[in-house]
Amino acid sequence: MQRFLIGMIMKRLFVMAALIGFASLQASAEVVGDTIVIKDADKVRIENSANEQRIFIEGAKYDSDFRYNQTIPYSDSSAVKRELKGSRSVGKYVVKDGKEPNKTPKWAPGEYVNLGLGTMVGAPDGYSFKVWPSWEIGAGLTAEWRPFGEKNVWSIGFGIGWRYYRMSNASYWVKTNNVMGLAPYAAGQDDRVTSMTAFSLQVPITYTHYFTDEDGWGFTVGGIVNFNTGAHATREYSVGDEDFDIDLNKIGQRPITIDLLAVVRIPSFPDVYCKYSPMKFFKSGRGPEMNQLSFGVYF
Repeated sequence: MQRFLIGMIMKRLFVMAALIGFASLQASAEVVGDTIVIKDADKVRIENSANEQRIFIEGAKYDSDFRYNQTIPYSDSSAVKRELKGSRSVGKYVVKDGKEPNKTPKWAPGEYVNLGLGTMVGAPDGYSFKVWPSWEIGAGLTAEWRPFGEKNVWSIGFGIGWRYYRMSNASYWVKTNNVMGLAPYAAGQDDRVTSMTAFSLQVPITYTHYFTDEDGWGFTVGGIVNFNTGAHATREYSVGDEDFDIDLNKIGQRPITIDLLAVVRIPSFPDVYCKYSPMKFFKSGRGPEMNQLSFGVYF
């Protein structure tokens, strides 16, 4: 009787072990071979650490309470393959400090800063402008529109800009009958500096295209509308131990000018820009005909 009971118990244990083993194999086969299709997910979050990847999906078509979580351990980051296509229909996700990613909307704020050198081109003989130490600086805020993904960005903004132009020290600006011109410095006037400064309110309107992603190679083209609210010419010189600094205001600059802008977007470096104004700096009949040109770095 004892042998019979022991035999029955051993048979049952063997059958149970076989069933457990079969169920384990079956479950493993389902995990390996499963394909899960989730339509119209409300939210997808992917977290990556040094040794695992976690996938969180919240909400699905007709089921806002749907949840799916998966953890994939790995010892080598090269084992994880990623591919993203169809950026027209998905936004850009940026993970910050391990928190939930933020989706960049079609409209987003932006900013710009440009630092460069400038000069006047097309000026008559005798109007000698120096590229250095002439300079310009501009800064402002923009509203960026991405209707077709991250690679194409339209923007409009508002900012301010200063331009400072240095000239030859042989002559200085004068205004005769409301017309700007040059006159020679007198003998004994030393340490001469002749310059012209303009201040503008700016409205940049641009289009940017990136060849890879927003941090990669690309270009920007567009225009900047300048409302030239102020400009003056300055002469500085010394006579003996006495220094003179004289400003000449109301010089007759055009109230509105437009710059054509081109920017080359360079990954991991400041962008490079060039600006040219096809409009003359002075109003008609108020000074020499000349056009503004500048180039530098764009942030």
